[in-house]
Amino acid sequence: MPRTAADLTGQRFGKLVVDGFAGYGESGRQKVSLWNCRCDCGNTCTAAGYLLKNGRRKSCGCIRFTAKELVGKRYGMLTVLREDPDNRTTLQKVICRCDCGREKSVATRDLKNGKAVSCGCDRLRLRKRTDFRERQYDERMERKREAFGKGDFSEIIVLSDWVYIWLRDVLPNVVKETTIRMYAETMDHHILPSLGTLPLEELTEQAVQKWIGHLQEASIPGTQSGRMTEGTVRNTLSVLSGCMRDAQKYGLIDRNPCLENAWTLKSRNVWEQQSWLDEEQIRVLEPLLAAYQDEDGYPIGLGFQLVLYTGITLSEAAALRWRNVDIPGQRLKVEDFVAVKREGGENGEERRYELEPLTGRKRREVPVPGVLLRRLKELSGEYGGRPEDFVLSRSDQEPIRMDRMRAALMRRANSCGMGPVTLRMLRDTYAVRAVQSGATSDTIAELMGFASSQQVIRRYMPRSVTDKQELVRRMFGE
Repeated sequence: MPRTAADLTGQRFGKLVVDGFAGYGESGRQKVSLWNCRCDCGNTCTAAGYLLKNGRRKSCGCIRFTAKELVGKRYGMLTVLREDPDNRTTLQKVICRCDCGREKSVATRDLKNGKAVSCGCDRLRLRKRTDFRERQYDERMERKREAFGKGDFSEIIVLSDWVYIWLRDVLPNVVKETTIRMYAETMDHHILPSLGTLPLEELTEQAVQKWIGHLQEASIPGTQSGRMTEGTVRNTLSVLSGCMRDAQKYGLIDRNPCLENAWTLKSRNVWEQQSWLDEEQIRVLEPLLAAYQDEDGYPIGLGFQLVLYTGITLSEAAALRWRNVDIPGQRLKVEDFVAVKREGGENGEERRYELEPLTGRKRREVPVPGVLLRRLKELSGEYGGRPEDFVLSRSDQEPIRMDRMRAALMRRANSCGMGPVTLRMLRDTYAVRAVQSGATSDTIAELMGFASSQQVIRRYMPRSVTDKQELVRRMFGE
């Protein structure tokens, strides 16, 4: 019996009863305890202790379909061809052919539980049969929209009237479809519930200021602070401001009521209140983050290290595939991000994750430091990541759940007494390291995908507090 692990002798795990300790084996680079087991079917087998305890080993194999029994069976768009001869995991895997012609290795459990229904060719293009325009279709609003198209603006009375038309007739061909969807979601969740029934002429600066206060104080379930962040409040105000700017262009209002309020929402500079991790905090927290694994034992804590050492966002890290990792060139090719889509379903609002391409400065190549490069090499060698597999997952089916990653970060930070630590703080740590190493605002903007160096200056560059009178004396040598 091992000295450090609990004695499993006599315990039952599924159809297996443990007879005794069988010595040690290896899983990857780790030494694991092995146990002799007796199955209800009469067979005996040896199983790793950690597989028994986490529920992944429940029988000698008698309850699993053999590859031969699965050959020819169809699951969604996949047809089973044969057992995967190159499988290096504890999961049973088979080679399947998708209707698109591509072959891929799939875990049999994913076939049986419906998680895998294609090679992934349809997953990233998948859309609901109705987009937001169809979901929000309103015959009364359509009549107002028709009048607007003929130059009659008299039917546009309240904000919701204008938003309906703005999303459908003003924004198309001006901004991307993905941006329009984001604006529509922002309107639905944060703007129209409070301001939608307000007549446009009553949407004053005071009304907008009151609404901003409501956003700042409202409880937001599922967030770490329980409140909307400063950045989200600014972004929400920006959407409303753009909507009202176009309303002003069409003569619906005389003045954009959001302009004055925008100045009250100044971006916070990290030097005003330290919001990054120092070297000692990193030394304590990073091992806990790196040890985070999914239910199959895959080290998805790598996502935290990607944010900390490359400055990319978690949504960008979740979209990384192994083909985006240039180990010889020591670079990451950041091309996509994972967007969270909210849609109404039969059981209320549903969330799904979908890949979107990055554009402009956000689409970039980021150098990888040696400490992270070695980690990526180890994982690539140990798990044999294929080019289309996600770096933070063992498959190309779907990216990781980012909400679980955020919760895991909070739990691990609290466990070592640091209090709330957010993904923004990890990214801020990267930026502060760059500032302290002498990087310019332009360089940091390019590395982190900011549209403008002004964003970097406002948030990351130290602000001088020199008295104006003292400044004048210095200028003229007095």
